[in-house]
Amino acid sequence: MSEPDAAKPDDPFAEEDEEERLTVREHIRVMFPTIAMAFLLFAAASVAGIGGVVATGLGGEPIDRPEAFAFGVDATGNDTAIVIQHPGGVVPSEDRVVVVDEAGTKVPWTDLRTDVGEARITGRSALACPTQGATYRVVFEGRAADHTIDAYEVDAPVPASVVERCEAAN
Repeated sequence: MSEPDAAKPDDPFAEEDEEERLTVREHIRVMFPTIAMAFLLFAAASVAGIGGVVATGLGGEPIDRPEAFAFGVDATGNDTAIVIQHPGGVVPSEDRVVVVDEAGTKVPWTDLRTDVGEARITGRSALACPTQGATYRVVFEGRAADHTIDAYEVDAPVPASVVERCEAAN
């Protein structure tokens, strides 16, 4: 005679052994380390992201950046000066604005300022003496990068005597 039919593993109605079935509590106990590790990794990534935002300053107050400047040459006195004016008067965030000459020398706007919204390059600062063909840039030093706001190439003739006098004073 044949043996009684044992439950086949393919049979969907076959009952599992009592030892093979996991209760809900046991299932949670098995999965808890995986869930805890995922939560810890998420928490660490969140803290790193917040730290990055704080370190770069991206989460701080917005900084107003000046948009444009007007340039001109003033040759009325003994010195020829490059006059830089901000059309709105007061320069927003002027402590972050610098003027850069062709050699890459940076001078803060506040060191060149002669009036509200106006600065003059005369050669008395670290910037190069104004000469025809010289280029000056107004740069905004942001949190993450520097941005050239405006640039000016001196196209007006500057007398050689003025340039010599300026260079001799430096």
